[in-house]
This record gives sequence, C-alpha cells and structure tokens, in this order.
Amino acid sequence: MVDGARKLDSVGRVIGIMELLCSSDETLTIREIENLTGIPRSTLHRILLSLEKREWVYRDAQTEKFRPGIRFFLLNNRSLFYQELTNAAAPEMERLVADTGQTAIMSVLEGLSGLCIHHVEPPQAVKYVAHRGMSIPLYAGATGKVLLAFCRDDVRRRVMDSGLPDEVDRAELASRLETIRSQGYCLSKEEWIDHAGDISVPVFDRLGDFAAQLGLAGLAASFEGREDELLTRLREAAATIGDSL
Repeated sequence: MVDGARKLDSVGRVIGIMELLCSSDETLTIREIENLTGIPRSTLHRILLSLEKREWVYRDAQTEKFRPGIRFFLLNNRSLFYQELTNAAAPEMERLVADTGQTAIMSVLEGLSGLCIHHVEPPQAVKYVAHRGMSIPLYAGATGKVLLAFCRDDVRRRVMDSGLPDEVDRAELASRLETIRSQGYCLSKEEWIDHAGDISVPVFDRLGDFAAQLGLAGLAASFEGREDELLTRLREAAATIGDSL
C-alpha cells in the first residue's frame, strides 16, 4: 500500500493509479489496485470509470482487469502506442493476407508524412514489398491519401500548405480527399509505384477518432474485378481492430 494514499487529492490518486498500471508487467484487478494504492474501493471505481471513458485505462470485459489505455499511450509515448496498435492489428492483418493473397499494410501519420508501422506479406514471389519504418507520401497512392483525408483538420492544412512537392495540384488533391472522406476508402493504381495498386480504409478507435490506415497492396492487375471483395474484407478488419482499441 502506498504511504498516505488515503490522504491523496484527486490528482494524486489519478497519478498513483496510472503509475501503478504503467509499471506493472500484468493487468490488475480492481482489488489489486485497491491493495497497492490504498484508494478506497468506491473512490477507485469512480476514478477508473472516468479514466476508462477517456481511454486512459482499458478494462478487459472478460477478465475485469485493467491496463493503461491506448489514448494514454498516444499522449505518453508514441512507440508504446504503435506497439499497442500493431498488437491489435496483427491477427487481422494475417487473416487478410491469407484470404486475399495481397500485402497488408498499416500506417500512421508521423509529423507531416506517413509511416508504415506494420506489414504482412503473402508467401508468393511476386508481391508488393513493404517494411516497417517505410516513409509513405501523402499525395500519391491510397495509403497516404487515407492518412491525409482522415487526419485532424489542422494537420491536413499544414501538409497542404507546406508538406507537398511543388508539382502537386493542391486543388485536385483537396477535391480527392473530400471524395475519400465521403466514401470511406481510397483505391489507387500505379500512382506511387509502377505496376502496383492499393486499397485503403481508415481505422477508428472506439470513440470514433482516427487512429491509423489499413490497406492491401499488390500488382495493379491483381485488383481487377476484386475491388468490392477486398474493400469488404478491409472494412471488416478495420472495424475489428478499432473495437479493440
């Protein structure tokens, strides 16, 4: 039990809870948190409920155990956020690749450019090759355009104002982004890499906030006639990932 925990003010209690959860190697029950912090059960329950609503803590519905939430990871440490995101996405991306034979890619907006944080490739020799840490242009290809279309308005304005090559038609790109937001996906062929195509959708967390891009990439010809099938699978996977965030 933390010394003097019962005398902590509200801020001190929140800090105590978050420090405990972040330093623990395991998820914790409310009883364990109570024993380790000394915060009365009724008060602890109220604070945890508030933190859960704000996604600073996550409660597993099956085990009733708590751990730091994804929004706290995002505010505190981007690498932890990315790890949490890829942990949630990996099983769905493996299934996507097995079902479609295409390369699955997840990326996020890092500064004013796109960043691949996870990928899964099919076993065949001829395929789209990606790698973790790969930089992704925001003005060409479905992957980058989904990132730019669904990011915060202020970030999009900064990219449009100063983060694009001079040869990019900003008015045309802005119109395309509006279409992408309206339809909820982007499909491109040979916009970024010769002979390559990709289809991408946004991933939203449980509060409806944009978290990442999820897409499938491969030879442009391999998408012909399969667009609806691939889009359906992508949307299902994105929804499943988002529900876990």
